[in-house]
Amino acid sequence: MANTLIDLDDEALEQARRYYGTTTKKDTVNRALQDAAARLRERRNAFGDHLEEAFREFAAMSPAEQQDYREHIERTQELLEQAPALDVAWAQRRAEWAA
Repeated sequence: MANTLIDLDDEALEQARRYYGTTTKKDTVNRALQDAAARLRERRNAFGDHLEEAFREFAAMSPAEQQDYREHIERTQELLEQAPALDVAWAQRRAEWAA
């Protein structure tokens, strides 16, 4: 293990200590880091499971359904590409209203 000098948020550390039931700063920080790493692994595994299921569902579709799905994805992508410009326009409009 590395010996590292860091500044800690005392209030957050105390909340984490109570949550994990640890008694030392070292144990609390290590437990929180292990918990974060485990959550990341779980999210990645869940995402992999989701992709596998989506592939199975897509493979079970008829060719016409697959084409409809591809077209839906293309339309969705076009909308997502417009989102940043819409965010800017909305922020400008809110600023105008606030003035």
